[in-house]
Amino acid sequence: MAKTHPHIESPDPEQLGVLVAGRPEPLIEAYLDLHALVISTLPDIRFSVDTVDASIGYAAHQYGYNGWGMAALTPFAKWVSLTLLQGARLDDPARLLTGTSTMRHVKVTGPEDVRNGGEAIRALLLAASTLSPED
Repeated sequence: MAKTHPHIESPDPEQLGVLVAGRPEPLIEAYLDLHALVISTLPDIRFSVDTVDASIGYAAHQYGYNGWGMAALTPFAKWVSLTLLQGARLDDPARLLTGTSTMRHVKVTGPEDVRNGGEAIRALLLAASTLSPED
């Protein structure tokens, strides 16, 4: 971890809430809801949060993604992005993923986006957790 960006390993929702305090409430809710969705979908996933930008990295050194991890959750000024590092390799029948590189992301602007897309996001997370660099 970078010296200029300290991390908290396995932060609880209260710690995450402190890091995103001051942002619009719908974004805070979406951030916390997406994090809860990741954790409920993959309960054994390892994660840490960057205390500078509140970006949560999931599964670093866990699923064979060359140490980089599987996904990241990042709050921005107008949306929250769930980035799947190998998103281009995933089947996305609900067409939630955006982007044109290997990494793809799901953008949400409020908790309703998480509720409405929850099952499709869960399917993407499960599929991402099974990928390996050799696939």
